[in-house]
Amino acid sequence: MDSTARHRRRRPRAVAAATLAAAALTLGGALVAVPAHAAGSPIDGAVFRWGVSAEANSAAFAPGTVNLLSAGIVTAASSADRVTSTNWKQSDGNVEILKLQADGTYADATFAGLRTDADGTTITTGNGLDSGHIVEIDGGTGTVDVDANTAVIQWTGSFTSAFYSGMSRSWITDPKLTVASDGTGTVTATLGGYGTSMDDPDKFESLTPVPDVVIATLTGVDVTPTGFSVTPDYLGRTVTVPAGSVAQVTGGAFSGAFPQSFVDFQIATGQGSYWYSSGGAADSRKPATPLSIAYTAAVPSGPSVTVSKTSGLAQGETVTVSGSGFLPSGTATNGTRPPLAGKFSGAYVVFGKFADTWKPSAGAPSSSRSVITQKWAVPAESMSTIGGTNSGAIELKPDGTFSVDLALTTTEAQNLAAGTFGIATYGGSGAVHAPFETFTPVTFAAASDVIVDVPAWVDNPTGSFGWAFAGTSPANLGTAVQDGANFVASGSLTDIVVTDTRAGGTAPYTWSISGQVGDFASSTGETFSGDLLGWKPKLVSAGSSVAAGAEVSSTRLGGTGLGSSRVLASSTAAASATIGADLALVIPGTTPAGDYASKLTITALQ
Repeated sequence: MDSTARHRRRRPRAVAAATLAAAALTLGGALVAVPAHAAGSPIDGAVFRWGVSAEANSAAFAPGTVNLLSAGIVTAASSADRVTSTNWKQSDGNVEILKLQADGTYADATFAGLRTDADGTTITTGNGLDSGHIVEIDGGTGTVDVDANTAVIQWTGSFTSAFYSGMSRSWITDPKLTVASDGTGTVTATLGGYGTSMDDPDKFESLTPVPDVVIATLTGVDVTPTGFSVTPDYLGRTVTVPAGSVAQVTGGAFSGAFPQSFVDFQIATGQGSYWYSSGGAADSRKPATPLSIAYTAAVPSGPSVTVSKTSGLAQGETVTVSGSGFLPSGTATNGTRPPLAGKFSGAYVVFGKFADTWKPSAGAPSSSRSVITQKWAVPAESMSTIGGTNSGAIELKPDGTFSVDLALTTTEAQNLAAGTFGIATYGGSGAVHAPFETFTPVTFAAASDVIVDVPAWVDNPTGSFGWAFAGTSPANLGTAVQDGANFVASGSLTDIVVTDTRAGGTAPYTWSISGQVGDFASSTGETFSGDLLGWKPKLVSAGSSVAAGAEVSSTRLGGTGLGSSRVLASSTAAASATIGADLALVIPGTTPAGDYASKLTITALQ
C-alpha cells in the first residue's frame, strides 16, 4: 500500500500488480489516480424523474398490449417474448417505477397498474388515457453552480421502454444531465435494445449499445439550490428519417420530435415513428413529458468577514482579516468617482472607530467613520490603477475572497473619542452596496489585564485504514462456455478485507472501494473490451454504515460494464468489513479462441 497516503483524506489507495488468474481469462491490479471535482458545489443523492412521454405509457394497438416502463433491462430471446409479471421490475438498483395517484402523488408501481390510469380506469386506444408512470433514479452525483446556472449530474441505472407489451423494446442506461449557463441542456445516455420490424414479425436481433445518445434537449432551465422541472424540447422540432421510414408530419398542433440521435436509434428498434409526429391519432401523446431533477446544493453565501482575533488585543498586534462573497453585482458595485468610476470597485477594508450609524447605504456621513488604517480590495487588474500595494491595494480574487494582515494601533485621543473600534468593509470609489457593508468590533486589553488565548480542544485521531485481498488470487473465471450467440464465464472476486480502526479527531471517517478493468488481450494480440465484464457486489460481513455498490452488467447485455470505475462498496463511517462480488463475463461468440488477460484496478478512497 502507499504508506505516504496514510494521513491524507480522499486520496486513492490501491494494491499493485495483484493478478486474477484463470484457465482462459486473467485479470490483474494496477495503481490509478482519482479525477478532481469540477467547479461548483458537489452534490450526491440527486433524483431524476421522467415519464418520457404519454405514448410510452398508453394502450397499444395490438389487442391486449400496452406500452410500459420497467426498471432495469428486461431482456428477450425472440420477438415472441413479452414483458410479463414475472420479468417486469418495479425497482432495480437505483431505479424505480412510480405511478401517479388520484391525489397527484406518486406510489410504487404494480404490474396490474400498467393498464389503468391514476383513477383506476382501464386505458384503451379509444379513450386516449395513459397509465401515468414515471422513472425515478436516485443517487445522482455531480456538481451544481447556482450562481452560474450550470449543472453536471450523472446517474447509474437502467430502465426499459417496451411497446406493444415488449414486441419492441429498448432501454436507457446511466443518464447524464448537463446544463449550460444560458439555460440550455441535454440528457445523454447509453441506449440498448433489440432490432424489430412491424413489417417482419420474425425480425429480432440484439443491437450494439450506443453511448452518449442525446435523449432530451432542454431550454429555459433555471438551476436552483433544490433542483428544477422542465419539459424537454419536442414541439416544433424536426428530424430526418431514412428512406422507406414513416415520414415526419409537421405543421400540426402536436408536430415535433425527440432528438435526432434518439430517433435514429429507435428506428433500428422498430419504434421510430413513436418518437416523432407522423400524422396519426397518437401524435397528441408523443410530446415529451416534464422532467424533474431534485437535489440539495450549497447556497452561495453573501459577503462575510472573519478576523483572526477580536478581543484582548495588544497595541500594535497584527490580525488577519479574511473576506468572502465580495463579487460584482452589476452597476451596484461599480465606482461612482475616480479612480474606478464605472468599473467594479471592490471594497475598502478599514480599521477605525465607527458611530452606531456608519453605513453609506444608511446615508451616514464620512465623519461617522474615523479611519485609522485602510486597505482596498480590488481585482488584480485594478491594483495598479489605485497605486498598488504601497497605496493599500490588496487583491480581491475572482471568487470574491481576500485576505490581509492589519497591525492595530490606537492613540489615547482615539480611545477617548465616541464610537466603537472595529474592522469594517464597504464599497470603494463611491459605490454604495449594502451587502458589502460589514462590521466586526474589536477590543483592546487594559494595561492590568492578564491575557491568555485558549484554543478549542481537539482530540487527536487514532487508528488506521487499510485493505487487502483475503487470498493470493483475486478471482478465477475459469473457461468461457457457449451460451446462445455468446461466450460466458463467471466466478467470484476474492473477498477484500477492509480494516478501519480510525477514531477521534473532528473530521468524518468514510471510505469507498471501487474497481475497473482494462481491455482483455490474448498472447496473439486479439482483444476485447473490459466493458464486457460485469459484477454484482456483495457484503460478506459489514456494519450498518456499509453499503454494497450497484450491480453492473456486461455491455453485451445492455449494461455499462467494468471498463470504467464502479463502486464495490462504501461506508459513511469508520467501519471494518469484508466485501466481494460475483463476476460475469459475456463476450460475442465471434471472439477468437485464446488465453486472455486484463488488469483489475482496485481503488480505495478515504
